[in-house]
Amino acid sequence: MGDGLSGGFYGADVTQLRQLATTMRTAGRKLDAQRLVLNGGVAGTPWPGPDAEIFRQEWRTIHSRSLLAAVTLLQQAAEDLMRQADEQQSASAAGGSSSVPSLGRGVGSPQPRPEDLPGKSAAEVRTWWLGLADDQQQAFIRDHPQLAGNTNGIPFDARIEANRHNAQARIDWLRNNDPEPKLNPWILDSGYPGRFAAEYEAWHKRQEGIKYLQKVVDGKIHLAAYDPGQSSIVELLGEYNAATTTVITYVPGTTTNEASFYDGLGPQAVPGRLVQADASGGTAAFVYKGSEFPDGDPVEAFLVEAKSDEFVAASAPVLAAFQEAVALELPPQAQAVGMGHSWGVRNLTGSEMEGASYSKLIALSGAAMPPGWTPTPGTDYTSYTYPDILLTAEANGLVGENYPMREPAFDKHVYIPPGGVTPLEVYSINNHSLIATTDPENEEALADILAEIRER
Repeated sequence: MGDGLSGGFYGADVTQLRQLATTMRTAGRKLDAQRLVLNGGVAGTPWPGPDAEIFRQEWRTIHSRSLLAAVTLLQQAAEDLMRQADEQQSASAAGGSSSVPSLGRGVGSPQPRPEDLPGKSAAEVRTWWLGLADDQQQAFIRDHPQLAGNTNGIPFDARIEANRHNAQARIDWLRNNDPEPKLNPWILDSGYPGRFAAEYEAWHKRQEGIKYLQKVVDGKIHLAAYDPGQSSIVELLGEYNAATTTVITYVPGTTTNEASFYDGLGPQAVPGRLVQADASGGTAAFVYKGSEFPDGDPVEAFLVEAKSDEFVAASAPVLAAFQEAVALELPPQAQAVGMGHSWGVRNLTGSEMEGASYSKLIALSGAAMPPGWTPTPGTDYTSYTYPDILLTAEANGLVGENYPMREPAFDKHVYIPPGGVTPLEVYSINNHSLIATTDPENEEALADILAEIRER
C-alpha cells in the first residue's frame, strides 16, 4: 500500500504503523522500568533529615506521577497506532476502501490501559478486571506490573503475579544501581567514620532484600502489594480463596520497614502461627505495611510520628482502601479480623474511621485510638498486653487519651511478664515487644488469641 490513495483520501503503510507502535510501546516499558528504578533509589538512598523527606514527598506526588503519565501516553499512542494498522488492513481487505477510520477504540477487544483505572472504586476496578479476557489480563500484568500489583480491586492472585515482576525489577536495581560504599581514607572529618558506618549498614540491609525478593520471584513468598517508592509491602500468608473462613489483616507497629520482613520472623511471626494453627487451611493473613510507618531514629519515630494525629490521618485511608479490596474477596460467612501491635492498632482504628469494617479487632499492647474514634457496632474488641512501658505511659497521660486498656469496648487481658510483677517490668520495652512474638514465654497469650479467633 502506498502513501497516497485515490480520491483525495490518505492511508498509511500498515507495516510502518506497527513498527512505530512497537517502538513507542518499548519506549514506554523502558521508561516505566526506569521510573521503578528511580522510585527504589529515592526510597532506598540513606539521606536523613527534613530536606530528604521533602524531596521524597515531591518525588512520590509529583515527579514519579509525571513519569507515569508519560508512560501512559506512550502506551496509549502505541495502542492507537496498532488499532489504526488493524483497521487500515481490515478496510483494505474489505475492498480497498480509501477512507481511514478515525482514532478511537474501534471494533473488537482493545487492550486494557492504565487510564481505564483512575476514578474507579475498588469494586468498579474488580468489575473492570473480571470483564477482561485472560490474554488482556496477562498483557496488563506484563505491561503495567506496578499498577496491577498495587491497585485495590484487582484480584489478589493477579496482584501476586504482578508483584513477582516488581520484585525482579527491584532485584535488578539492587544489583546494578546500588554499589557497595567504599571507605575514603582521605576524609579526615571526625564524624565521617560514623556516617560511613551508617551508610554501609543501610546498604547492607538493602542488599539483604535480594534473597527475600528472589523468593517472591520464585513464588515461595506472595506479595499482595509491593511499591518501595510508596513504602508499601504486604505479604500474604496462607491461601485467600473461596475456602477461607478467617482472613486476618495484621498491622505491625512503630519502626516496621521493608527490611523487617526479610527473615520471616518479625511481623510475620504471630499471624504465621495463627495461619499454621488452622489445620483446615481456612485462615489467611495479610501482613500489612501499605504506607509509611513511624520510622527513623527512635526519638522521631516514637515520640513524634507515632503520636502524631496527622501521621495516622495520612496512613489510615490507605489501610481502609486496602481493606475494601480484602472485603471484595471475602467469602460468605467468613470473618475479617484486624489485629495490630502497638501503633498498628492506631492505624487499624483510624481505618475504621475511614469506613473499614472488621468482625473482630485485636490489640496487642495497643496504642491510643485517633481522636474521634468510637467503636463500630457489631465488632468485637479485645486487648492483650503485659505491663510495659507503653501501658505505663498511657496510664500516666503521656501518650493518647483513649487507649485499648481504658476503652470500655475492649475485653481486656493482662499477663504476668517473665520477670514477674516488679516496678522495673512496668517500664519494660521487652514486654511491649513480647506480646507480638511466638516466644515460649508468650504461649498463654497466643493460645487465648487463637481461641478468640476460632470463636464465631
